[in-house]
Amino acid sequence: MSKNIRTPFSATHPGELIKDELKERKMTQKELSEATGVKPSVLSETINGKRGISLSVALSLEKVLGIPAEMLLNMQTNYDIDSANIAERDNARETVAVTIPVSDRNLLKEIVRKFGWACML
Repeated sequence: MSKNIRTPFSATHPGELIKDELKERKMTQKELSEATGVKPSVLSETINGKRGISLSVALSLEKVLGIPAEMLLNMQTNYDIDSANIAERDNARETVAVTIPVSDRNLLKEIVRKFGWACML
């Protein structure tokens, strides 16, 4: 992960935009499915962020909702990149070696209590 890239706290899936559009238009997912010809299950998974938006779905949504397919696909790409950067950031672990005398068991217990782990060599 590049140090110049700012990683957001959470990634925004393009389904959020579609969900907001449906709410504003007082339109149901079923109505959108019928208008676009996209299977209800595919549409539901996309709107709920469980599936990425495909080119064909983006083009269908563009025709019905007027949201440019390019914008939806760019949002999906940004979501994928942000998700990868978030996962990398969250999986980064800092390991610190600390030598603790065996006689100081209370300090060892405190470390385990605070950090949830300790490695004894």
